Amino acid sequence: MGIFSVEISIGDIERRQWVDLSATVDTGGFMMSIPGSLLQAIEVTPTFTENVRMADGRTRTLDVGHVWLKLNGREVITYVAFNDDYTTPLLGSLALETLRMYVDPVEQRLLPMDSIPL
Repeated sequence: MGIFSVEISIGDIERRQWVDLSATVDTGGFMMSIPGSLLQAIEVTPTFTENVRMADGRTRTLDVGHVWLKLNGREVITYVAFNDDYTTPLLGSLALETLRMYVDPVEQRLLPMDSIPL
């Protein structure tokens, strides 16, 4: 399908602090992941830990919290994993489904589910 990025905004659960960033669309990943220092800067707090399998096959335990996510005029609360500071922000399948969006693999873009071709 290829890799592409989208511009998103994430905010703390109280919607007081926001940050705009570019995130790589990763339909092979489940949860959104953002560098932990960026999440801490907008006062997102972990609510639990989760064992996750990384793309290279390693298993790690990461903190997980909740953020507001804005993308293409849609806003939802979703899970976010606190990843290492050197990592690229990733937008996984859970966030995409929560936003009711799907990947157009030909045009490498996200579209609303109400426009899925039959």
